[in-house]
Parts: sequence; C-alpha cells; structure tokens
Amino acid sequence: MQPFDRILVPLDGSSAADRALGPALVLAHRTGIPLTLLSQEVAGSEEGRGGHLARLAARHGDGATVDTMLVDRESAVLAITEACRPGTLVCMASHGRGRSEAMLGSVAEAVLRTVHQPVLMVGPETDADRSLEEGRLVVCLDGSVTAARALDPARSWSVLLGLPLWLVTVAPAGAPLDRSEGYDVLESGELAAVAEHLGGVEGWEVLHDDDPVQALAHLAAADVALLVMTTHGRTGWQRLAVGSVASATIHRAPVPVLTIPGSSQEHLRT
Repeated sequence: MQPFDRILVPLDGSSAADRALGPALVLAHRTGIPLTLLSQEVAGSEEGRGGHLARLAARHGDGATVDTMLVDRESAVLAITEACRPGTLVCMASHGRGRSEAMLGSVAEAVLRTVHQPVLMVGPETDADRSLEEGRLVVCLDGSVTAARALDPARSWSVLLGLPLWLVTVAPAGAPLDRSEGYDVLESGELAAVAEHLGGVEGWEVLHDDDPVQALAHLAAADVALLVMTTHGRTGWQRLAVGSVASATIHRAPVPVLTIPGSSQEHLRT
C-alpha cells in the first residue's frame, strides 16, 4: 500500500513556502495521488491569495491532479490540523513568510507538535536541484523505541521512491560505545541486527560527531535523497535527540526531512 493517499501543501503566498512544491510534485507525479494546495484567506486580499493558488495549480497541473483550498482560520496551525484527515501527508517548508503574517516558520514547528501524521519538511537549505528519486533514504536512530517508530515508514518510502534504505546513528566523537550510557544501537553489529530484523536494508553507518545535526547535514550533502526521523524522542547531546535535533536538522539539511510522530497516535498506513 502507498504510505499516504493525499498530499497537502500549506502555502502563504511567499516564494520560500513554495519550495515545498518541488518534492510534493515529485510524489504526486510518481504516485498519481492528488495534491492539495492550502492557504488562509486574508481579509481584503482573498482574491489575490486565491489567484496565487490558482496560478500554481495551473502551472503544475500537467500530469498531476492539483486542487486548491482556501480556509478562513486565524490560526494557520489549526487550519492545517483540521485539513489533515488520516492518510494525509503534509509537505511544507519552514521559514516561509507571507505578506500579512508568518504562515510558516514557527508554524512549521507547531505543526510537528500537533499533527499526528508524517510531515515532509523542506528546510531553507534544501537544494532545489536535487531530486527525491536520487540517492539513499536514511533513517536516523538513537536506540530508543520512539526513534524506531520511523523504521517501518522508512521502508515503505524506500519502496515507494525506489531508494536504497540505510540506518544511521550518531555517537560523540571519541566516546566509548558503552551500553551503560544507553547506546543501544550504536555499534555496527547492533545496527546490523536491526537491519536484519527489518529487512530491505542495504547498509548502516555510525557517525562520530559531538554535533548530531552537523553530522546528519554533512551526511545528507553527499548521496542522500531523504532523511527520516521521529519527533519527540530522547534529549541530550550524547544521543540523537529526535525532538530538538529533528527541528535543527530540518533547518540545516540540504534534503527534505520526513518526520514521523514519536507518539503512538500516528495514522500512517504502512
């Protein structure tokens, strides 16, 4: 089964927010799943905002079904949340600002906290010339059950995009891989065991860096098409903090980041 049956792209009229259209259109063309462009009505400028969405839909509708949705909500987060029925993939940019208010940016981080479904985040450093269909799909682990919730969705996306699946974790530079410190999957042998249990994994890697965000951003700059990680996981510099680190990675990675809810409430269909 497809891991989603609807793609929702929140926009605010800015070119920064429009960056999410690239990955969303790749998914729409590859799967045939409809793309819905969502924006807020703004007092006195509904025609302008609606016209912007209509132009985008007309420009990108060749080979993909692109619908538009204007909502009358003061809260962008509420508008996005209410539009997310089960099976919806939200694809949005961070740090997009519209002409009247900040639709995306802090809103993007709020969406990660409130939407109990996968969100494909396109950060400000994402390279628009790179494709979701070229490179590795890398799922980020930290030894926790929360982080492991990204494994099955990552495998589904690997099949969907035809990308090799890799497992990655981060350990402090020069630090011993001590089980007493909670490094449950840091050793290559244990990553290999996770890979064997999951199936369909091409390889795994332990990155050694005191800054996990830097390590992941550096890794993604090479032959990675997509990073996958959960939110609301562990905290602390010595573990891959899949809450705060997920947010920082989104802002620094040159590729999109697929975030999976860390709670058990997610509605992803795998």
